[in-house]
Amino acid sequence: MTHLHSGWRALAPAVASLALLLCPAPAPADENEPGKAKLGIEYELENGARNAWQSRSLTLVPGITLDNPWIHMVEALIEGAHEHDSGERSTERKLAIRLRHNFTLGPDTRLVLRALAGHAVQGDEKYFYWYAEPSFRYAIGPVELMLGYRHQRALDAGKDHDLHKLRLGPSFELSENAELEFRWARSWNMHTGAHVSDAYIVEGTWRF
Repeated sequence: MTHLHSGWRALAPAVASLALLLCPAPAPADENEPGKAKLGIEYELENGARNAWQSRSLTLVPGITLDNPWIHMVEALIEGAHEHDSGERSTERKLAIRLRHNFTLGPDTRLVLRALAGHAVQGDEKYFYWYAEPSFRYAIGPVELMLGYRHQRALDAGKDHDLHKLRLGPSFELSENAELEFRWARSWNMHTGAHVSDAYIVEGTWRF
């Protein structure tokens, strides 16, 4: 519980900055309307098991809604990260494309399936990776609760990048054009079952 509290406390400056930026916009935009665009800015603080290392990343997530029965949204993810491990520092860069499909279950419930393929550069290591992520979402007024699972694999890298991830947290509709999302994610190595990390994530999204 102490690690969880300290993780979210470290995100406080990022949360405050995004909350100030996510002011209501004058023109409403429906996120499900084809052709509508969005821009997300995500900040993530990730701590290795037993605080062995720490990584801070910033990701830009532009996207567009499609008029397609199979793919409802396409997003690009542009990520930069700095990692501190036993006094040593390294950088990581990722570029990826993510597809999304929504399954409406009821007026307040839905399933969301996201699939991503990308390329990462971490120090001297370069590799391609992908993940599939189903999630269940339940809305209570302007708040939506999410519980999801991510299956992540690297195609041409070590097994350390093959992960199971449990993701959960709320998102808040601040207006018809602005959303603030909080996520907690725990990762395990897919081959050994060892706990890898805990991540604390905040993302602001603008629709236009």
